[in-house]
Parts: sequence; structure tokens; C-alpha cells
Amino acid sequence: MSVLKKVMLLGIGAATVTREKAEELVEDLVKRGEVAAGDKAKAIDELQHKAEAATAEIKKLVDERLDAVSKKLHWLDDMRKLEGRVEALSARVDQLEKALKAKEGQGN
Repeated sequence: MSVLKKVMLLGIGAATVTREKAEELVEDLVKRGEVAAGDKAKAIDELQHKAEAATAEIKKLVDERLDAVSKKLHWLDDMRKLEGRVEALSARVDQLEKALKAKEGQGN
């Protein structure tokens, strides 16, 4: 199995891999004979590159979700403001209707 494929198999946890942890993982692969000692530096760099790529992808997804939630919250805020305006206008209409009825009652 290629080093790249092994790195990809480590992928899920790769986003949190530090340089130190990458070195430990690759050292273990070297001890088991799955990575040649001469390829150690390359394997560490590949692992870190994959971790950075995974982190960037996760960040992108989180940012997209936060934007969606933010838009929904703004929409809810706008709805609350409109509800307040409708209530205020409704109260004003009630006042004007009462005033009109009072005025009509005086005219009779």
C-alpha cells in the first residue's frame, strides 16, 4: 500500500495532527516496515499537507453553516421587527377608530 494511501486512511483524524504527532505516526510506519526510512520526511510532509487540507475543508464547511445560520437569524430579527411594526400600526388603527367613533357620537 502506498504512503499516500496510508496517509489518506489516517484522514479522519488528520485534521488535528501536529508535526510531532505526524512524526510519531510515520516513525511507527517505518518501524512496521510500511514506509522506508528514506521516505520518512516525505511521509511526514504528506501527512501534514493532508491534515492542512482536511482542516481547510472543515473550516470551509463550518463557515458555510455559520453563514446559513446567520442569514436565518437575520431573517428572524427582520420578522420580529415587522411583527412589532404591525402591532404598533394595529394599535394606532384602533386608536383612530375609537377617536372617529367618539367624534361621530358627538355629532349626533
